[in-house]
Amino acid sequence: MFVRRRRLIEARKRAGKNQEDVAAVVGVDRTTIGKWERDESTPHPNQRPAYAEALGISLDELAAMLSSLPVPDGSNVPEWLSSYLGMEQSATDLRAHEPEVVYGLLQTPRYTEAVVRASGLSDVSEAYVDKRVHQRRLRQRRVRDGSLGLDVIQSEQALRVRVGNADVMAEQLREVVELSRLRNVTVRVTTFDAGQHEARRIDTFVIMTHPWGDPRVWIESYAGGQFITDADEVHYFVTTFAQAADLALSPAESVAFIGDLADEWESRR
Repeated sequence: MFVRRRRLIEARKRAGKNQEDVAAVVGVDRTTIGKWERDESTPHPNQRPAYAEALGISLDELAAMLSSLPVPDGSNVPEWLSSYLGMEQSATDLRAHEPEVVYGLLQTPRYTEAVVRASGLSDVSEAYVDKRVHQRRLRQRRVRDGSLGLDVIQSEQALRVRVGNADVMAEQLREVVELSRLRNVTVRVTTFDAGQHEARRIDTFVIMTHPWGDPRVWIESYAGGQFITDADEVHYFVTTFAQAADLALSPAESVAFIGDLADEWESRR
């Protein structure tokens, strides 16, 4: 059992409740609570507010506990990363602006591997690379099964900067084209002709929507990441994303543009 799932049991016991007590609050049977605690299944986002209330914890804490994704550093996981992974897994929609690399939930294993190997100034272990690639694939499952809506704005730069070799890039861009055909995935490209704009100045950010509460924004820097929940600040990011979307190619134009770039990379093999 993953450490975070054990924390569900600990939280329930601290609340002085057994599985039947929690099940009554959530509106499920006892065996369902047992499956959640054993990591055999996970509560639907709509069930989570009642589940958190029954355990006496916040929705953010519950999201972190429910995340069964493997993490690259064993138990020494930064709290900000644990929080992000949990909130990502419980989100219904993500709007992401990514100007540096292909967005993580769209990456192929070989592209992810190349990104990980290029991070930092020293070599990383094979075990670390394998865990990062495996983690990324697990995170992508909700995109592929349609349970997570994804709206991504990629810069032309992110599609032209070589990560790995030409074969890796061609494969990666073909993958983006295929994923763009999913009903829950939208990909748009801001070309160099879009010029400088506010989203590009800010760099990478993600707007998350959950079944409860208001949207929140995730930003990341060298020192780690953080959520922004202030309504005015979140509105600023939502407006910035909308401006970038207006400047970007349409989804259909973007798919064609990415396909042409894939052809260019293939010609360089």
